[in-house]
Amino acid sequence: MTRVALILLCACVVGCGGDDRLTKDAYAELVRDEYAEVQEAFRATGASYGQPDLAEKIEAAQDELRETADTLEDAEPPEDAEAENEQIVDGMRRYAESLDRLRNAAERGDLRAIEDASARITTNQGVLLIAEAAEKLKFKGYDLGQIAEE
Repeated sequence: MTRVALILLCACVVGCGGDDRLTKDAYAELVRDEYAEVQEAFRATGASYGQPDLAEKIEAAQDELRETADTLEDAEPPEDAEAENEQIVDGMRRYAESLDRLRNAAERGDLRAIEDASARITTNQGVLLIAEAAEKLKFKGYDLGQIAEE
């Protein structure tokens, strides 16, 4: 489902129900669909490792993280998911910002710095925030797909 179609679907669900909040299923679908776009952007960076367009691909991944954060921030999740949604948004923005060093290394063609930055991703504060929030939502019964499993 495209991002526009998903937003329209969510608007319809919200508008037709009288309550501004997404249902649990609609929220989970929004997160799954948005995260799929983030994953696609990062797959493109992996395919460009060592290539001249790597910095451009990293920037596109940063943009996708920020767009997803904006979409989730604008959504009205169920009450029991509000705090975790805010944490995911914060984590995505922090992660996007932290990728500046990796993008700069790619612009310089500094493979060692790229490898060092890539090795630190699993300890990145933004990534940890996203993972923690996704795990909490998973235990609340939200089917978030890949974001709750990585």
